[in-house]
Amino acid sequence: MALLQVKTPFNIELNFQTASFHSRLFAWIVDGFIMNLYRWGMSLLFFKIFDTRLFSGVGIYEIMVVIPMLLYHFIFELFNNGQSLGKMLFGIKVINLNGEFANVSQCMLRWLLRFFDLGLIWGLIYIIYSKELTLGLIMMLGSLLSFVIYLTSKHQQRLGDFAAGTTVVLKKLPYKISDTIFQEFNTDSYQVTFPQVMRLSDRDINIIHNILQQHEKSNITQHIIRVADKIKSVLQIETDMPEDSFLEILLKDYNYLSKK
Repeated sequence: MALLQVKTPFNIELNFQTASFHSRLFAWIVDGFIMNLYRWGMSLLFFKIFDTRLFSGVGIYEIMVVIPMLLYHFIFELFNNGQSLGKMLFGIKVINLNGEFANVSQCMLRWLLRFFDLGLIWGLIYIIYSKELTLGLIMMLGSLLSFVIYLTSKHQQRLGDFAAGTTVVLKKLPYKISDTIFQEFNTDSYQVTFPQVMRLSDRDINIIHNILQQHEKSNITQHIIRVADKIKSVLQIETDMPEDSFLEILLKDYNYLSKK
């Protein structure tokens, strides 16, 4: 499995582990089983319970069964944070190469090119049953191309991923959000205490964050005092709050102001 490295606006690199081939394959098999279970259930509903003459020539079956099956992956990945039901089961999801959820155009492009992944199967069907040699060969070559791209691409992308700028990664991140300077707090009523913090560089903020993390593990009070005094002097801040509390407030202010 490869690593997708994403640099945040705070110049911190986050690593996403790409999903293994077998997890993607098993997720695809589960999704296929779910779609066929849906088709079987809806077919039973139409042909065993309802009078099919009511729907003849109207296309209700196509609307209720065929179209949902065709749109299954697109709808789930767009509205379920990049996860189909199979991907949810195996803890993987689709993201773009910036580490964000794939947008509408990206989901649609990778969905459209998904049919090339099945080109080997559909190509054989076209050649054997429809005698469409040219179309069958094109689909088979497309499937082969998608597999080659998957094997050789840096982030293990199939053809649809490569075109859309997406990949599939493990949903569980290999780090905790607390390992970065991102902090979760209620911003609705948050009041900035030190707006001067935006004069600090990303490197300065990272140093503050690292110092506070180390302070939780060992006693480096004197070092924190020196850093806090230096920042107060540079930013011309006067406050009587404890140095560690002062640095924590600076981080929160920076988080809040950076997201505005």
